[in-house]
Order: sequence, then C-alpha cells, then structure tokens
Amino acid sequence: MLKYSTYRSIYENVPVQTMKSPETWIHQLKSRMASIPFIKLLFILLIVASFWTGAYSVFAGGMDKPAGEKQVIVQYGDSLWRIASLHKPADMDTRVYLDSIRRMNGLKGPDIQAGEVLSLPVW
Repeated sequence: MLKYSTYRSIYENVPVQTMKSPETWIHQLKSRMASIPFIKLLFILLIVASFWTGAYSVFAGGMDKPAGEKQVIVQYGDSLWRIASLHKPADMDTRVYLDSIRRMNGLKGPDIQAGEVLSLPVW
C-alpha cells in the first residue's frame, strides 16, 4: 500500500464554466417581455400615444376661420388631392386643406366630377 502519493486530480479547483447560447438582444428582449405583461401593455400604450400625438400635430394647425373663398372648376383628370395641393397655403398641410375643402363643399368622399364647381377656402 502506498503511503504517499503524488497523484493530483485534474478536477479539483476547476472553475465551472457555463456555455451561454448565442442569443441576440432581440431574443433577450422578447423573453423579458414575455415574462412581464405590464411591459407589453406599456409598450403598446407608448405606440398608441405616439400615433395620437402625430395625428394631433398634423390636424391642429391651420384650422382658423378662412378669410374668404374662391371658386375652381374641376377639369378632366383633376383629383381632390391635386386641387388641394395646388391651392393650399404654403405653411399648411395638404391633408388639413383637403379636409376643409370637403367640409366647405359637403363632400363625403374623394369623388369629384369634371365641370363641378368647388369652393376653396382662402386664408
């Protein structure tokens, strides 16, 4: 029987290393969001709020009362968008001006006919 031995285990004092799977930050974010429903709700509310503020900023300006109106005869091939973009004030959004044309003329949709007379607001 051996009284003294020079044997040393190769498994002693070896730090344990865990292998991490190569996850991207998107996968990590998805796993964290799946575990916390509150964050999902917060993210959805943030998206909705950004759309509402964008829509508000588009339609908020230029809604003062027009100073007058002018008449335009619709030509063949004209569209309501083209008429609005040609006659709108320089600092006004085309969508806002188009909406004011529709309200002034009582139009329900974008359909106009050649020969029709439209009243355009003038600011």
